[in-house]
Amino acid sequence: MHILVMSRSTLSHGFGGFERQCEDLCEGFVKAGHKVTVLTTSRHDGVEIEETSGYTVRFLSPSTPMKLSRAWFNRALDEIQEIHAEDPIDVIHSNEFAAKGAMAWARKNRVPIAVVCHGSLRTELLSFLSAADMRPRYWHWLILTPLHLLRRCLLWEMPMRRSAKSIILVSPTLARDFRLFSREKVKVIENGIALPEKTGNRRKGEDIRLLCTGRADKQKGIQTAIKAVAEIDDMDLHLDIIGTGPYFDDLNIICKDLGAEDKVTFHGRVDDEELNRAYSSADIYLIPTTRYEGLPLALLEAMSHGIPTISSDIGGNSDVITHEHDGLFIKPGNLEDLKASIRRLGSNLEERKRISEAARATTERRFDKERMIAQTLQTLESLVNMP
Repeated sequence: MHILVMSRSTLSHGFGGFERQCEDLCEGFVKAGHKVTVLTTSRHDGVEIEETSGYTVRFLSPSTPMKLSRAWFNRALDEIQEIHAEDPIDVIHSNEFAAKGAMAWARKNRVPIAVVCHGSLRTELLSFLSAADMRPRYWHWLILTPLHLLRRCLLWEMPMRRSAKSIILVSPTLARDFRLFSREKVKVIENGIALPEKTGNRRKGEDIRLLCTGRADKQKGIQTAIKAVAEIDDMDLHLDIIGTGPYFDDLNIICKDLGAEDKVTFHGRVDDEELNRAYSSADIYLIPTTRYEGLPLALLEAMSHGIPTISSDIGGNSDVITHEHDGLFIKPGNLEDLKASIRRLGSNLEERKRISEAARATTERRFDKERMIAQTLQTLESLVNMP
């Protein structure tokens, strides 16, 4: 098959689970013998085309990196027609609504579209409200942002639901949000990761190493982790933060304001080797998010490395962790809950070891990357072979 993958971002744009999943799938499709072409938004460095891991990525202008727009949809349609003329496209794999501008073309040319959804209007609204700034000077965002999300749902999401031949959800927690126009099209394919080799017993240092990874935005709740570390003064704690994003500078300011520079290290974006070292040296992984995500890859990666995880009981996280078995839950955004859980795991090595083993077993049983790729390919092949 010639698979056209459309996505607003790739790992060339930023560090995050959304981007990692896209790359893992593309590499898996190529490994299975299929041709893959990727259309995505422009890059900050102006690169327009890249050959990587056996497939081609085209960064289309005019567009803002990581942002879908009418101009990008129009340019993508021009590219699709050119690509299809040279080597016919068999199926389109759209990361969320990136294929919106190609719907009419796909119907006319009988090219099926599969849409991967990481969230819904409901989860986006709940995520916004959970992190919204309620001060009077920001009141207008409480109106404009929900209106923007509703407009996107009506103009992008609902038409895509009608047009798509299959809707792939990354977590069963999203299924109830996709009944309208899509009930018979929905298939749940949970995210998967490359399982690292088992490393045996984890480190036994005098200090407790805490770790947060992923895109730095306000809804990820990393600021709550910094506050917790700053306020716990009777334990030897150190927090490592890996990743970049729009809230990165704010996190640095929060850390300085709290006088926690000696207890927090910002690593920025790192390569896979350094990331694996960070996982191997961590005692506890923190994901104090207030965002209703489908299924964060960062959570799965931490659990696969056997790191005892403290997670907000929210979104797809709630479908992965069993409280006090393979992780601990806290109320989203609750600083006191987070501090209590850090104290609990930080002072109990035996409980950390027990949760570590259970977390690894959960990922081995449910979240292997090869299973995700195989199920996605099976879905795409079934669409191509539909009468």
